[in-house]
Amino acid sequence: MKYRAEIDGLRTVAVLPVILFHAGSKLFGGGFVGVDIFFVISGYLITTIIVDELSRGTFSLLRFYERRAKRILPALCLVSLTALGLGWLVLQGRDFVEFVRSLLGVATFSSNILFWMEADYFDTAAELKPMLHTWSLAVEEQFYILFPLLLMLLWRFGQRAVLPTLVGIFVFSLGLAQWQVRTDPMSAFFLLPARAWELGLGAFCAVYLRAGHPPLAGGLRNALSALGLALVCAAVFGFDAETPTPSLITLMPTVGAALILLFATGGTLVQRLLSTRGMVGIGLISYSAYLWHQPLMAFARHNSLEEPSWVIMAGLIALTLGLAWLSWTYVEIPVRKGQYGRLRLFGISATGLATFAALGLFIHTYDTLDYRSGQLNVLGTQISLLDYENDNMALLEASAMPFSGYAHNLACLGNCDNGHQERDWFGADTGKLKLLLVGNSHSKDVFNMLLFSKEAMQWIQPGRYTAQIGELGPHSKFFGARSYAQADAVMIVSRFKDSRDDLQVLDGLVRHALDDGKRVIVVKNIFEFPRYLGGKWTVFDKNVHTALAEGISDPATIVARSNREHYQLYKSGATEPRVIEANAEIDRLKARYPGLIVLDRMDYVCSETEEICYSASATLKKYFPDYGHHTQAGAEFFSSRMDEVGWLAPVLEMAQHKHTAQITATK
Repeated sequence: MKYRAEIDGLRTVAVLPVILFHAGSKLFGGGFVGVDIFFVISGYLITTIIVDELSRGTFSLLRFYERRAKRILPALCLVSLTALGLGWLVLQGRDFVEFVRSLLGVATFSSNILFWMEADYFDTAAELKPMLHTWSLAVEEQFYILFPLLLMLLWRFGQRAVLPTLVGIFVFSLGLAQWQVRTDPMSAFFLLPARAWELGLGAFCAVYLRAGHPPLAGGLRNALSALGLALVCAAVFGFDAETPTPSLITLMPTVGAALILLFATGGTLVQRLLSTRGMVGIGLISYSAYLWHQPLMAFARHNSLEEPSWVIMAGLIALTLGLAWLSWTYVEIPVRKGQYGRLRLFGISATGLATFAALGLFIHTYDTLDYRSGQLNVLGTQISLLDYENDNMALLEASAMPFSGYAHNLACLGNCDNGHQERDWFGADTGKLKLLLVGNSHSKDVFNMLLFSKEAMQWIQPGRYTAQIGELGPHSKFFGARSYAQADAVMIVSRFKDSRDDLQVLDGLVRHALDDGKRVIVVKNIFEFPRYLGGKWTVFDKNVHTALAEGISDPATIVARSNREHYQLYKSGATEPRVIEANAEIDRLKARYPGLIVLDRMDYVCSETEEICYSASATLKKYFPDYGHHTQAGAEFFSSRMDEVGWLAPVLEMAQHKHTAQITATK
């Protein structure tokens, strides 16, 4: 295959935005599309190599995998080994266990599946996962395993079978991505089926260029390649974390990359730009740079209370490029060009991967052992003071217990293995108000509060339907659910996100329920308090550590300081714009539907007269394990606050009205 310097330049266009995005640059808000560009490049290169060799009758599956092993494994093993050493020094407890567990995914090229399985609200913040970026390598490796076999099979039916099959895969995969990005975004993001179209786009480029079409006029090639670069830049600078990816909009950077592959040929402006010495130089080390950047930045965040400064991040970017050059020069090139026998190469590679896999499996199995990790973590002091809990993940997981315990005592009317949607929530007619809570994990918090309230449980029979609001469109199975049919009232509680279409669907959901004769309550987004140490610490955690560092250990003083700071943050209004927009939309719905009841959770979280927001008990039991979910202790305390301030009064009035009507009907 003829070397094209501009492809190395395109790798630079892909890798630098990814690094800058992970460094926290808002200018490069769409830098994550660099991964999508890498997929297109990989699809093009792999298809070109395989089809050329199949045409000559020289293709060997073993030789193909040998080249892939030489390209991928040496640098990957070096970075993994280095990260293991740094991780043992920096990461503590659960963080170290989760990190080493991820090495099992790296070694088996299934880290995309591992991170997909972990992707829920109990998950560690993405920027704190040292090996998170290897998900894209796993996608490519899965492609490398399957795609050559597919082409070998198709080749038996002639070359004409290749293009229609690729088109079919492309259309199916893109359609799946567009559907899943709304219904199951984590599957779309991490798994091969919804990413295959990007690799297929590169394959189309290979098929087109190999077909020997006459070259387009120079002016047209200039225009098309410039358009391609413009599309890539528009995505890099115009997308952000809320952009649904992968989806139809991801065609912008991927088609842009394809236009560059197809038309940035000899003499075009884009070809000359991408072939400059600097662009090619970074492109050559792009693979190693991609491997190094995430562990370095993740470990820095584990040791930083706030987001590391740009001075630190700039230093880490420079270190990334320096280490990338070293590993490219002294590891990648010698292995790729060296005379390593196939058995020796596969033997060493298998040994290295097996070692990482075995270590990951061992620590996954014995995750409660003390591995003496985190000795250099300057912020990792474990505090032992009254009822203070260091592990917020443990608190978050435990917060589901009251709800789960209640649900498990109810009969199951269908499949309850993966949730409680089909519990017999309202089977026994108690005469109470049948209140169905609908939403994500925040509906669990309000459900727990109801369980802890004697007054609420005297009048209300609660049920719960777990879903993101964006999933509850007019044709949702929710409206056919037994619990919905039996409910007197529906309470919508969620963390509303426009990227999931929550707000677009909310209006129709409210109208549908009202038309069905339900009373409807919408609970506003809770104010989202800031988190620190990459999401591991809450505002209360920061106050505890700060107070102890100042020599203050009196619980009352610590709690009072925390409560005041929470109030000041709340009154400042410094929260996610998404929260403000969602609550404004809920206010508009209230004006549109006079019968709609709107509740604000901050009415029980905070006290305007005392100018505090409650964050912990007198014995330092936390009420928040993160930005706004409630711990068990929080649900219990806020339940009493709910009763105290009459937060549930409109709902209790409904319940009492139903009770009165039933008594009247029996006379």
